[in-house]
Amino acid sequence: MDIAALCLRLTVGLVFLPHGWSKVMGRGGPAAFAQDLPGYGIPAFLGYVAAYAELFGALLLLVGFLVRLDALLLAGVMAVAVFVVQLPDALNDVPPGTSRLFAAIRGVELPLSVLGGCLALVFLGAGRLSLDRVLRVDERVARLVRRKT
Repeated sequence: MDIAALCLRLTVGLVFLPHGWSKVMGRGGPAAFAQDLPGYGIPAFLGYVAAYAELFGALLLLVGFLVRLDALLLAGVMAVAVFVVQLPDALNDVPPGTSRLFAAIRGVELPLSVLGGCLALVFLGAGRLSLDRVLRVDERVARLVRRKT
């Protein structure tokens, strides 16, 4: 399980890293990314949140720090990417004679796969080969939750 969590963390982190980097450090920075979102009915400020979540969430996944929280935030970003941005576009661009189901899946396959990886990390956690384990993050969070209930 620990090796599986490590592989999943590294894979998801490496997928997000260039996307977050280009949104934060690319031409126009996060403002350029954020300005496109109102066209999808998403407030522009969430573009800044998504851009920084992708970059810093990727880095944190790679080192295994705050993995459940990172993965949850990144899953939210991917859920919006799948269901609000890419799926409607994929369904609008279906060539005649093509299955709408297959066109939809083809249109969302990368963000849907990454969404699945993020959700798996939310449930799995970072594993023993992580900073979360060294710093006992899950134990501390569980203790806080027990105190509040």
